[in-house]
Amino acid sequence: MSPVDHAEQLIKQGGHVHLMGIGGIGMAGIAWLLKERGLTVSGCDLQQNRQTEWLSRNGIQIAQGHSSEHITSQIDWLVRSTAVPDTHPEVFQALERGVPVSRRGEVLPALMRDRTCIAVSGTHGKTTTTAMIAQILDCGFFVGGEMAGCEGAVARDGDIMVVEADESDGTVAGYTPNYSIITNIEYDHMEHHASEAAFIRCFERLIEQTAETVFYCAQDPIAKKLCSGNPKCKPYKLSERSLNLPIPGKHNQSNAAAALAVSRHWKTETGILQALENIRPIARRFETVFNQEGIRIISDYAHHPTEVAALIQTAQELKPKRLLGIFQPHRYTRTRALGPDFPPSFQGLEKLWLVPVYAASEQPLEGGTSANLAIHFSSNWKNRLYLFQTLEAAWQDISAQLQAGDLLLIIGAGDVEQIAEWAKKWYPGEDSNLLPTD
Repeated sequence: MSPVDHAEQLIKQGGHVHLMGIGGIGMAGIAWLLKERGLTVSGCDLQQNRQTEWLSRNGIQIAQGHSSEHITSQIDWLVRSTAVPDTHPEVFQALERGVPVSRRGEVLPALMRDRTCIAVSGTHGKTTTTAMIAQILDCGFFVGGEMAGCEGAVARDGDIMVVEADESDGTVAGYTPNYSIITNIEYDHMEHHASEAAFIRCFERLIEQTAETVFYCAQDPIAKKLCSGNPKCKPYKLSERSLNLPIPGKHNQSNAAAALAVSRHWKTETGILQALENIRPIARRFETVFNQEGIRIISDYAHHPTEVAALIQTAQELKPKRLLGIFQPHRYTRTRALGPDFPPSFQGLEKLWLVPVYAASEQPLEGGTSANLAIHFSSNWKNRLYLFQTLEAAWQDISAQLQAGDLLLIIGAGDVEQIAEWAKKWYPGEDSNLLPTD
């Protein structure tokens, strides 16, 4: 029995499921869907956040911290996030007691088995495309970000489900959807995929296992190579006339084109276009967190060179006097593998602050630190590239330099978003270099 088949069986059996790392976006969504399927759900995490608050408000018991004592005799099933190793005491305790253990990426495909499923895959654009389709169709969803106005919710059950299918750990290959989307394919997640060929194989399996139609971006060379000639695959591409969207950027035009292509199965063209005009944005996707005194600060999840370049191109459309950025690299493996590709992606910034790599459960890796990344920048960046050891020190330096006409980009997928929270409480003035206090 495959891990996904086993997870499907455990869902049908019901009982009490405990989730380790429940505060992560993906784990929180799974917790909610399991609760909606009738299971008793509990969880634990090192930190409390908006997702744990949302789950707690809705009756899910969450403990702070990890302990083998969480695995009581009432627990029938343990689900762990990708960041939790096999050797963790809670996992060991569960196995000792004969409690089945599943990975996050095995449970979501299992939850989709008895639903009409649209799986959205690709290296870039999954979250926004998934959110667009969920809003167009007003259907069930599982999305890797918080939609504006949803009060922390990142999932909702429904007969039709649009889900963000994760390639980071290869579990995108576990889906058997009715429809799938491939936004683009660019080698990433070197911590799991030893080669580009192994990475691409995940998408090949998704194509094979899609029951009806695969929608792929005709302008992406790898997606086009995989899908061309396959009768179940249908291309989509950027419209010659820009779609009317409330969010900027050419990449979002492409995301909307994907959403338009699949949504035609359920809605008219007119209805889809009207819905796109009112799409609510996703948190940390070109999210304005401060806009006062002529200074604008935007927070964005970009963490791959292609995403960073698209972000800066979009920000340039706003024509600021100075475009500045702070970047937190995500994972030592990615930083080392793609180090030479990062400097060109920051073209257009007047100044860039670098902070230490967000480890995302990885151990430090030689050649994968922010100091190593800084070496790849040419002499043109002299006196424009700053390396800081903490978020606090970087924000103090940045906030002291900001002036009217500036646009600051907060870039990265880790806890660099803390700077966005500080920025929301900040006001330019004599003490502008001080951190906000609660």
